[in-house]
Amino acid sequence: MAGRIKSISIGRLRYKCELKSPTDTSDGAGGRSQTYNTIANIFADIRPMGGDEAFRQGKVQTKNTHKIYMRQRSDMSADYIIVYEGRTFQIQNIKNVDERDRFFEITATEGVSH
Repeated sequence: MAGRIKSISIGRLRYKCELKSPTDTSDGAGGRSQTYNTIANIFADIRPMGGDEAFRQGKVQTKNTHKIYMRQRSDMSADYIIVYEGRTFQIQNIKNVDERDRFFEITATEGVSH
């Protein structure tokens, strides 16, 4: 069937990650800063997909793209980040695998800010 993703084995969700949501806080001088708070510990499958390198602001910056698979959650947002062993993944896209409300396929980038 076209567009169908191979089934995801629950055993592949072996990376313990933190799911974090953004919170805007006042800095006391009229400005705001954004911090991230852990909302859940999840298990995920992280698969590297490719990378890119560019020369910006006088230095080389790298960006790596990953597919991250995790169990479906009703409170998921593309504003969240996923942290695994100090590595931060910025969520770009969330897809409900086969529209079955069991797993998410997330496209995320590592090495760049939102």
